[in-house]
Amino acid sequence: MDYQKKFKKTLLSQPNCILGKNGVTNEFIKHVNKLLKRYKVIKIKALKSVATKSNIKELAHITSKLSNSYLIDVRGKMFILSLYDFDKSN
Repeated sequence: MDYQKKFKKTLLSQPNCILGKNGVTNEFIKHVNKLLKRYKVIKIKALKSVATKSNIKELAHITSKLSNSYLIDVRGKMFILSLYDFDKSN
């Protein structure tokens, strides 16, 4: 399955994990890495207590940087990370 199809499947599915009130911790990053290794593309939902409209992109960038992944999309309080970079021109 190519990554565009994986992205669409992930976009329509339930979140793989939830970023809670503790924020981005070492345990959260370990869990994200485990999920990325298994699924290649994951969806993360941030709770209201940790994410606001102004800092959701910052949280997404921090999570992608610490997990050595690529930030693909941010929509509302959800963001999608991928183990590999997508070519958005296709």
